[in-house]
Amino acid sequence: MFKKLVSSILMLSLMFCLNPFNEISAEQFVDVDNTAVSAEFSMSHVVSRDSFFKTLVETSKITKAGDTKLGRFYVRNNTRDGFELSIDSLKGGVLQPTGVSAAMEDGEIPIPYDIAITKEGDIGVGIEETYEISTGALASAQASKATLEGLYSGNGLPGVTILKIAGGGDYSSSASSSTDAKFELTVSIEDDVNVMEMAGTYTDVLTLTYRDW
Repeated sequence: MFKKLVSSILMLSLMFCLNPFNEISAEQFVDVDNTAVSAEFSMSHVVSRDSFFKTLVETSKITKAGDTKLGRFYVRNNTRDGFELSIDSLKGGVLQPTGVSAAMEDGEIPIPYDIAITKEGDIGVGIEETYEISTGALASAQASKATLEGLYSGNGLPGVTILKIAGGGDYSSSASSSTDAKFELTVSIEDDVNVMEMAGTYTDVLTLTYRDW
């Protein structure tokens, strides 16, 4: 008798572990006569929103011509109406003479650069991607910034778009799979006249902006 009782307890415990969150209900109608009865089977499907953006700066110093990796950023999103990610250059795609060099008394000149972004991971189907950004594109975006700054509630962000839903977030398109990716952000400088070796103080600020629709 004791063995049977223990066995029954173990079976009930196993059933609970296998179905800990199942809601079990039952309805029973006996001797239904000249009337209608009904019972319901409820259904649900729940997927939590995953909308995540993170940056990690590795260096702010540009010491030589060529490629310099500034850092990494991460994006996750599983919403059908998608998201947008842009990059904006304060100085319009150049390292601008600033501080003691602002007056350019030693012949300093702006140093243009391009941006390259490398991706590792998955981008959702329906998301447009741009990973090569020229100094000209950054300059053009900066020139248009006064117009774009009012668009945070519309269909765009200031700067050059890196990732966006096809159709620009106007609900004419949708993403059909999730995004989960890591990116590396690199600036590239071509220095044919050896400006990087000459005296001067140069700065710029890149701003990444993420928006979930």
